[in-house]
Amino acid sequence: MSRIGVKPTTSREIPLAGNSGRFRPHPELGAAVSLTWLYHFLRLGLACIFIYAGFIKLLDPRAFAHAIAQYDLIPETLLPLVAVGLPALELLAGFGLSFEVRGSLTLTALLLLIFLVILGFAVWHNLDIDCGCFTTDELDAQHSVKTAFWRDLIMIGAILFLYWRQRSRAPQNLWIVKIKTLLKGATK
Repeated sequence: MSRIGVKPTTSREIPLAGNSGRFRPHPELGAAVSLTWLYHFLRLGLACIFIYAGFIKLLDPRAFAHAIAQYDLIPETLLPLVAVGLPALELLAGFGLSFEVRGSLTLTALLLLIFLVILGFAVWHNLDIDCGCFTTDELDAQHSVKTAFWRDLIMIGAILFLYWRQRSRAPQNLWIVKIKTLLKGATK
């Protein structure tokens, strides 16, 4: 018994990804797609770093307070507040970055700038202390501060890229590119 109205499909009628233009990105959109992937990779990478750093510090706030005290920049009465508040802000910034919450990129940038100033102070004064970035035994104390300073500079570069990409990937820009490609295809 055959079904009425059902047409058998042949291999010629099934579009394959290898020979169909629908599945390949347009050459003019290739750079935009790559930049979008890089944007998401950097955003999620920074989010993971901040979530991890905040979580580790909140597990042992006394050790983090000891690391902060080594810089001798904060009064002793404020150490407990900073030892809990700063990791909480890092967690907040990390989760905000991962979900693209407005303002989280700015919070992350401000935290990194504060860290850079403090680490720069430690490098300038040639302090032989633990940076307090992740765990107390993270790195050799002698090179910990310098390594953390350069790592934070790299993260600032990633933040600048994220700011630039947020501004350049406005929806109207993508529509303009799509309209241009459609017009080019219609004139050929």
